[in-house]
Amino acid sequence: MYRITRREFIFHPITVLGISIVAAAIFALFVILLFDGDLRWFLLYYFTPIGIPFVAFLFDRAEQYELTAITAWIVDLAVLIPALTRAFVRLPLVSGHSLFLVYSLLTSRSKVARITAILVLLQVAYLKIFVTHDTALFGGIIAGCLAALIYRRVKSARTNLQIERGL
Repeated sequence: MYRITRREFIFHPITVLGISIVAAAIFALFVILLFDGDLRWFLLYYFTPIGIPFVAFLFDRAEQYELTAITAWIVDLAVLIPALTRAFVRLPLVSGHSLFLVYSLLTSRSKVARITAILVLLQVAYLKIFVTHDTALFGGIIAGCLAALIYRRVKSARTNLQIERGL
């Protein structure tokens, strides 16, 4: 009989998706308890869904921790800091949601992270194009693609170095 290891259980797609959904649900519960009116609805339909791909992205990075170069972590932080800051401070030309979601889509190895990023990106694109008419969506997409290119170059350089050293 095959026994599943703790690592396999923690990073199993069902576990990752379940924890991601529970985290988003907890955030939604806090929003419902602490806010009311238009702000409550805005937080529920715009900020709650991104929690699912965000948690899945964190699991993806945790799973790859030992294989990732410090420069790849710096690229991750260079994307996450403005994407998270965008929730509190208006940064021109770049949507934090689209920046993070495109970056996650292009750099994650996890199917859960990629699929949830696509679904939430479609929702964000709809809201930004048809509801708020916010062109920052496109700046976020471009910035996310550029950051993903940098991440992939840094990541592949690390992989090539490990292969050359026989690690």
